[in-house]
Amino acid sequence: MKKYKYVVVSGCSLSVDPPHNSADLGIPKDGKSYGKLISKHYGAKCYDLASCGNSMQGIHRRILDWCGKNTDKFEDTLILVGVTITGRKEIWNNKSNEWHSDTEYFQPPRSQLDRFKDRLLIYWPPEQRKNYWINFHNENAEFFLMTQNIIGLQSFLTLNNIDHVFFDAMGPLNKYWENTCDDKEDKFGHKLLFDNLVSQENWYKNSEYKALSDFTEKNIEMRIGPTDLGEDFHPNKKGHKYWAKCLMEFIDEKINT
Repeated sequence: MKKYKYVVVSGCSLSVDPPHNSADLGIPKDGKSYGKLISKHYGAKCYDLASCGNSMQGIHRRILDWCGKNTDKFEDTLILVGVTITGRKEIWNNKSNEWHSDTEYFQPPRSQLDRFKDRLLIYWPPEQRKNYWINFHNENAEFFLMTQNIIGLQSFLTLNNIDHVFFDAMGPLNKYWENTCDDKEDKFGHKLLFDNLVSQENWYKNSEYKALSDFTEKNIEMRIGPTDLGEDFHPNKKGHKYWAKCLMEFIDEKINT
């Protein structure tokens, strides 16, 4: 079995150290996330690329960026990908000169564009964003774009012999089409693309829970719990420990052989 030297984690807020908003509050991370626990198990250095509200576009970009800067580390690296939900977008912000992830198709009240108006050169009013959503949003297309990101990332990692594990953080993506999309006849072949080209070989599936979020929703003692903003379903330290154990069992049985 390989002794990894580097563990790279990319995902959304479900993958960052508890409390999940520590980066926003400036609180030092405590190293209890599933990624940090797995890296400790292997005696590896952890590269934490996860962030709150991260999209699949952002997950893809951050992993490729790390790989581009660390081509000498591929053989000793394990990459963990907590697949988030569709509907999150990543766009370039000309004022802050950085990438910006947003949720709910830029729609208020959850859009970051409403929380941080001062971070835009010109404010984008909600009524204009609603027109954008009406004109361009489509669940079938969102699924297709998500599939493209996953196929591209899986292909790159496989081609370069980089050990990797994907898992559903926010919901079972393989059930997304039947639960959400209206093109059940698959006229454009979006589901066919997913079924035929997205590899399930390195995709961890818990035997009891549909996703990490499903696990925390069904086990109150495994989530952060009530806060001033309401019930927080992000995994707490116990939740991260359980998920780390599940992933390590999968890795040692299926990946690191």
